[in-house]
Amino acid sequence: MSKVLGVIIIARNGDRREYYQDPKSYAPSLTDSTALGVTDLHLLGTQLREIYLTPGSSSFIDSMSTDLANTEQVKARVKAGGEGPVVFDSATALLQGLFPPNSRNKITLANGTVVTAPLAGYQYIPMETVEPGNDRSMESWTDCPNFEKHIAAFHKSDAFKEKAQEAEPFLNEIKDFVFGRPTTLDNIWNIYDFMATALTYNQTYAYRLPPGYVNQARALANFHEDGVFSDAKANGIGNVAGRTLMHTILSSLERIGSNNDPLKLMVVQTSYHPFISLFHQTEIVEQNPELKAIPNFGSALAIELLRGSPPDMRDFLRFKFKNGTADPQGWQRLPVFGKEGDIPLTEYIYRAEGAAITSNKQWAEVCGAKASVAGTALHAVEKASLPLAVGSMLLLVFFVITQLLVRRRQRIRLPEDAEVGVFPFL
Repeated sequence: MSKVLGVIIIARNGDRREYYQDPKSYAPSLTDSTALGVTDLHLLGTQLREIYLTPGSSSFIDSMSTDLANTEQVKARVKAGGEGPVVFDSATALLQGLFPPNSRNKITLANGTVVTAPLAGYQYIPMETVEPGNDRSMESWTDCPNFEKHIAAFHKSDAFKEKAQEAEPFLNEIKDFVFGRPTTLDNIWNIYDFMATALTYNQTYAYRLPPGYVNQARALANFHEDGVFSDAKANGIGNVAGRTLMHTILSSLERIGSNNDPLKLMVVQTSYHPFISLFHQTEIVEQNPELKAIPNFGSALAIELLRGSPPDMRDFLRFKFKNGTADPQGWQRLPVFGKEGDIPLTEYIYRAEGAAITSNKQWAEVCGAKASVAGTALHAVEKASLPLAVGSMLLLVFFVITQLLVRRRQRIRLPEDAEVGVFPFL
């Protein structure tokens, strides 16, 4: 039996309020988590715990600390751009499910007092939030001129025009149910997201929406998002969301496979966008065309690094996907690069690394951006420093005025035999 050396979990965020994206640039808007969304991600965490952190499970991670988390063995990267607050909340809930409170999470002080962590031994797992202003690895499709050109080209394609003509009757029918939102195919993500959100959280709307409308909107949104976040070539700009994520995958596999690195479990909490690109890059959609679609909330892709059994002691990868916590099919094994069964790690790296974007500088070149992300981040720091500079100047002025007043009082109260001096302005 193969031994599981470690796992990379790529998870989509949980349910949330309506989330608008600009159809031409995918510039994001604000949104908030809901109790439904974080509950779903907590459930995903418990499901993953049963598979990978339960001794006796066929997929138990070798030498993994289970009850009390060893934070050297676990790393979590969380997308902070776009739906960032929702993604962060989802990551927190998922990690709560993976490492639930434990009464053994306590410490004995020098005076003999035993202190247990709050909430019956809550476990605090460190998370790295990835801001697009500093690191483009988890939100590479915004502020990317060449990606915007790709979107425009897709909207002008024959396939898009044919689908728009086919969808025209439906788009005309739904005008009374979207309350002024443009009913065009290029805006179908926002139409679908509004419908699905209202159907979930607004009872009046749920009673009014005709049956089947949200499913039709979902099918059109699947077509649209698959066209936007894919490309005919693995290294094409349409796959930029997956290409930047690929670097995280490859570097994590290198760490997990090293005997000198304690990392066993990498959790990548993100949005739906890179799933579509990644499935195209790795040719998974060739045998699983149903994945040319928006993954459900709480979906997860597990990439297991396995050590083969004798006589073949090579390392292999196994890709497994679950389309939401309620997916009736459960975890499905996916063929990667057309390979049935597990793919050798060396082959995967050879075939995948050519399309990976490994740095902010390379991202800027691929996107045709005028300045590197480092410059953007520096500009952001400069803007953030402006209020601090103004505050410092005001503090200096206040200090000078105070000193002048003090010295003026000193001059007024000089002893009779003293000479009156003249003090310069500071």
